[in-house]
Amino acid sequence: MRIEGSEDVEGAVPLSQQEEWADVTPLPQDDGENPVCPIAYTDEYRETMDYLRAVMARGEVSQRALALTTRAIETNPGHYTAWTYRKRLVEELAVDIGGELEWVSEISEMYPKNYQLWHHREALVERLLDPADALKMTEDERIAHPTIRRELQFLANAIDEESKNFHAWSYRQWLIAKYGLWGQELAFVDTMINQDVRNNSAWNQRYFVVLQGQDPATVTLDAGLVLREITYAVENIKSAPNNESPWSYVVGLLLRHAPAKLHTELMPRISALATAEDYHLAMTTTPFYWSALVDIYEQQAKEQPERRAELLGQARSACDSLAAEHDLIRGKYWRYRKTMLA
Repeated sequence: MRIEGSEDVEGAVPLSQQEEWADVTPLPQDDGENPVCPIAYTDEYRETMDYLRAVMARGEVSQRALALTTRAIETNPGHYTAWTYRKRLVEELAVDIGGELEWVSEISEMYPKNYQLWHHREALVERLLDPADALKMTEDERIAHPTIRRELQFLANAIDEESKNFHAWSYRQWLIAKYGLWGQELAFVDTMINQDVRNNSAWNQRYFVVLQGQDPATVTLDAGLVLREITYAVENIKSAPNNESPWSYVVGLLLRHAPAKLHTELMPRISALATAEDYHLAMTTTPFYWSALVDIYEQQAKEQPERRAELLGQARSACDSLAAEHDLIRGKYWRYRKTMLA
């Protein structure tokens, strides 16, 4: 890996030949007396890590130690110990946070799915803008703050580059929750779903926003909000009936937060689509429609014990349709699921 403006480790003067490091005795990796399968490190990497272990062992806080973490991370961006040490150095040396963020951004262009750089970025942003201070502002003021503006733009670029990058979406959730940016996020999610209705990451983000980061096990959703989400999901089902994302979203949302609305609100809407001339074929041949029926009938049976046998019979019939025709690859699962409907 080569970051513009950084040191090229391969071909550089070995640390052992640099006067700056003359006072440091490298600390080799201890692989034991007879390692079964030693890793074939390059000489440059081995030397970098030997010196890194040595300065870490003596707790050195210096600019040369910071430069050494740069060398180590650019050689191996997944080295979490080097990242942890660097975080301490950045704090204790009062490193320019703006410059550090630029460096992290350059690494993220090469390794956008590296866990460590995203956690490091969180720590840097909190140093630039204390969340406690930010929450004293209005949400509009927070969004207009240079730190938040830069991070939202950085994330927009990262997600535009890879719309299902788990790390970018997780970081976005952290940023939204930490700085209270809920008001603008649903519009962003709508944009992402409109661009790709199959973007399951965007659907997951929608659920996060609807709950506003609260514990799903304890939060109570407003009835109007639930109806809005049913309508939203069904409209997206109409545009692509064989897309699992809106089905999973709406059924999951209702099972957890408003189970009665599975049969009072969702069932009439999807049944109407299944009988409509324009949607009948697409709806009745997608496994997600039949899967939803299983969940709906099973839940309805719990709420209407007087019709339990009838409703569970309909759920079992839907399982048969899935196993025999609509979801053959998971036929064994649906046959098993049928045995659980008793």
